[in-house]
Amino acid sequence: MENVENLPETNTGSLSKQFADEMLNPSIDLAVDYSEIYIDDLIDNAALKEIPIIKSIVGVIKGGISINQFFFAKKLLTFIKDFNSGTIDPQKKLKFKDKIQGDDKFRKKVSEQVMVFIDRFMEVKKAKIAANLFKAYVEEKITYEQFVSINISLERLHPDAYHFLGSIESLNYEINHEYEGDRNWEAEALIQASGLSTEPGDFWHGFKLKEEGKLLFEMAIKPILK
Repeated sequence: MENVENLPETNTGSLSKQFADEMLNPSIDLAVDYSEIYIDDLIDNAALKEIPIIKSIVGVIKGGISINQFFFAKKLLTFIKDFNSGTIDPQKKLKFKDKIQGDDKFRKKVSEQVMVFIDRFMEVKKAKIAANLFKAYVEEKITYEQFVSINISLERLHPDAYHFLGSIESLNYEINHEYEGDRNWEAEALIQASGLSTEPGDFWHGFKLKEEGKLLFEMAIKPILK
């Protein structure tokens, strides 16, 4: 699904408002793992079809749904579910809710940016990671600018690198000239390609995770690793 931010107004309001309303006051069943749903589940589930944002994205005509629309809806439901799972500082969430409901420009900017990221992710798990990042933003642990920048790198980050980040956590995410273990050059290259790492020195080919990479792993990736 392309150009999410340019979708027209609907009978139930703008897509950005529908998304914000569902995110903050979910009508979906939060016990369901939406990352595991299939296209027939989405089409045949009457309750899901009546959620305004899902109705806007996929429609209600069984033969008219496209794979891109389905996948976007699946990722969107996954994001909403995971954002509302676990704990979040109630005062910070109320502060964010008041701002997003009272400032249309802010609501459009944030909602549309989140939906664009979700639309571009090639795997569902990244919607879960983005939801954890958004929790960190709402709780004011990261700035909006950091949230956007980290998501840009997340889009480019290959999923095969997730567990590697956990393996170097005890090294403070840095491999320098004192490191004597085997190097996972492939994983290092995947992280380097995302823009989340650098080399710690000018004359030695080491590995060092940038601050945004640390925030991404600790706040968003680590909670979903099994």
